[in-house]
Amino acid sequence: MTSEGNEIKLIGAWPSPFVMRVRIALNLKKLGYEMLEETFKKSELLLKSNPVYKKMPVLIHDGKPICESMIIVEYIDETWTSDGASILPSDSYDRAIARFWTAYIDNKIPDAISKLRPMVRGSVEAEAEAEKLVATLQVIEEAFEKCSKGQSFFGGNNIGYLDIALGSCLAWIKALEKMVEIKILIKEKIPGLVSWSERFCAHDAVREVMPETDKMVEFAKVLLSVMATTPAN
Repeated sequence: MTSEGNEIKLIGAWPSPFVMRVRIALNLKKLGYEMLEETFKKSELLLKSNPVYKKMPVLIHDGKPICESMIIVEYIDETWTSDGASILPSDSYDRAIARFWTAYIDNKIPDAISKLRPMVRGSVEAEAEAEKLVATLQVIEEAFEKCSKGQSFFGGNNIGYLDIALGSCLAWIKALEKMVEIKILIKEKIPGLVSWSERFCAHDAVREVMPETDKMVEFAKVLLSVMATTPAN
């Protein structure tokens, strides 16, 4: 729960992996917040709160906006130090490694999702893009083995910074598997990440904000339809 003088609002949309990151962090800290749901038409509040990028998520804390998903996650962790477990590693080297792999994820995964989303199911093109995504996940599999140190999550025994960064992409990855009819989370190729993904999705801080696969697929159809009729900037 939030204390008096700590009003928290979140501008975002439920299908966004970037918004999900913030929601998971807030849940880990057991913080109450008001969700201000965005639609395809950006609200005036969003444009006012993030005039540079004009993108969600935006966390508004006591009237002050904070932008960019992982910056918000760090802000939450540093602001509510006594609420719940720490999200960032306590060791400075471990923090640097977590930030490095988060940058790798953000450079690779969202772009791969965007490329796969409009592709024809079972097509050669979709197969090729899915193989690239699996190859990226295999690299992250190696990072998981090192960062987890034999424990359940990248962050150890509880969800941490890097878990949030990658785990927020799982809903879209699972939706893509159904949309293009190609398996991506393959246990034979990424056994550690497949087991990790099951633990992550079952976590108390994640369950209520992780969309069901069928719901994501239906949203993807609407999104593709909107994108097809929206003129490019």
